[in-house]
Amino acid sequence: MNSESLHNQEELLQKLKEIIPAAFTENKLNTRHLRELLGDRVHTGPEVYQLSWSGKADAYKQLQTPVTNTLIPVPDASVNWQHTQHVFIEGDNLQVLKVLQKAYHSKVKGIYIDPPYNTGSDSFIYSDNFVGKTGCSQANRKQNGHSNWLSMMLTRLLLARQLLREDGIIFVSIDDNELANLKLVMDEVFGEENFIDYFSWAKSETPANLSRKSKKVVEYVLCYQKNKNPEKFKGIRKNSTSSNGLLNQMNKPGTLTFPADVVTTRLKDGLLQKGSYGTDRYAIELLNDTEVKNGLFVKPFVLKAKFKWSQPKLDMEISKGTKISIPTSKLSPSYEKLVYDKEVPPNLINSKVGVGTNENASTELESLFGAKVFDFPKPPSLIKYLLGFSDDPDGIFLDFFAGSGATAQAVLEMNQQDGGNRKYVCVQLDEQIAPTTKAYQQGFRTISEITRKRLLLLHDKLQTQQKGASAIDTGFRYFKLAPSNFGGWRGDDNRDESAKQFTRLTRSEKDRAYREYRLWELLLKSGIPLYAAINEVPVGDTVLYEVVHKGLLYGLDTVSEEVLRKAIELKPKAFICPDALFQLNETDKTNLQLTLQDFSIDFKSI
Repeated sequence: MNSESLHNQEELLQKLKEIIPAAFTENKLNTRHLRELLGDRVHTGPEVYQLSWSGKADAYKQLQTPVTNTLIPVPDASVNWQHTQHVFIEGDNLQVLKVLQKAYHSKVKGIYIDPPYNTGSDSFIYSDNFVGKTGCSQANRKQNGHSNWLSMMLTRLLLARQLLREDGIIFVSIDDNELANLKLVMDEVFGEENFIDYFSWAKSETPANLSRKSKKVVEYVLCYQKNKNPEKFKGIRKNSTSSNGLLNQMNKPGTLTFPADVVTTRLKDGLLQKGSYGTDRYAIELLNDTEVKNGLFVKPFVLKAKFKWSQPKLDMEISKGTKISIPTSKLSPSYEKLVYDKEVPPNLINSKVGVGTNENASTELESLFGAKVFDFPKPPSLIKYLLGFSDDPDGIFLDFFAGSGATAQAVLEMNQQDGGNRKYVCVQLDEQIAPTTKAYQQGFRTISEITRKRLLLLHDKLQTQQKGASAIDTGFRYFKLAPSNFGGWRGDDNRDESAKQFTRLTRSEKDRAYREYRLWELLLKSGIPLYAAINEVPVGDTVLYEVVHKGLLYGLDTVSEEVLRKAIELKPKAFICPDALFQLNETDKTNLQLTLQDFSIDFKSI
């Protein structure tokens, strides 16, 4: 098993090889031959329209540099670890996105992020600085600030795109400081053809009166799909009823049979004789006598006119509860839907579509915490609204600039609303909190502590609202970014030393935690998502770990005869364990492999 994170350039080369195999020589891309194959469709000129900045080439190099880091579980600081499918990760999001590549590649339905806006006043806490020293003038500092920000965003957006499903969607909040640059860098990452829109969000009802030119009322949300498709986006439902005529001048005359006690009217009680009715524009013929009583047509009747609907369509709408009305003696029918389809969202987002402001979000968060702990949080109503454009009630939703945890709350509330099984993955750096802030005074030392506390408070709050079978998952698994638990993978130990270290630790009181650290590292490297259900199978003094839905079995302590018998009994597709267990004894490993092969069980060592 490869100990490194997924190599994106290898994936791109493999896809290219599948499409144009003739462009490869000795398994390497032959660019000269590729140009020959594509002819004049290849751009070879020195100038091309693109966004450039100092450090961009280094950003791409860092993107292509794999990591051996892993995520270690912290069950004691989690909620409902065994059964929850939500995940909170503490650590630098660039490293985390690389670590997640194998397990979440092409699995994420939606991404929402609220990255640093690069306003000049916010501290830029990400360490991937690719900009050289170009002097300390104000112009150079501003240029370097843009370059650092763009390098930071480029690497993370490229990695995020790899995690999106083919129908995946991403939303990025931003203000006017980097709006133009963000659009260009997202065009480069996602393709200009996959751009959906700039959505303007009314962030405040009481904007600061600081500028002499304009008050800042809106921020922006850029939206892209991984691959733009014909899907119709969904905003809010129309909640005001209106009458819609059932006649259409362009259609041919037809007949509709209306059942008794369904069609409402304002006509007086009495009989209606068959004959010609209608308006100046439409001829309507009643083909049989009928009767009105107490505001209803109490007998079935047939009309002939230029109708929009067919008889099956009329029957279906009546069965759905659509109200049919013939209010006047013209006998012109209309319908009134009780439930309308969601409308395509406008690109202005405000209270008219049920979305709150920064002030609303601050009030809500302060109410949850009992004190102010975070500046300018995004309202969960904004994120719910955005994710609802292209939703999947069983999808995975990612936020790798989690902040106070608004995306997690949005996903939980969406599940609460419709009983869905959406899963969130939230990532937040353990960024230090300044001692002068109210959050510090409340006992918080990092932003990630605020994020996790919000998840705990949300769990408690939503649990009090749960009702029996309709209860939703409100827990979360907590992971931290960490170096590899395998010395050889870190490059700081040989296999003999790694085996000795493993033997020492299995005898210590830290045995279980260390074993679980290794387990989750192997699971991630095997492409198993962090919400996967893991069965613990006790075998004597050790434990085997079973990933049932994948048919995988992991042994991390020892491979005794008892362990081997249990593995054969469980009949997994594959049995996986560290090489260190064999202490370089290749004979034992080969014998184990052959034994398992006799029972159609694949064997993999790490």
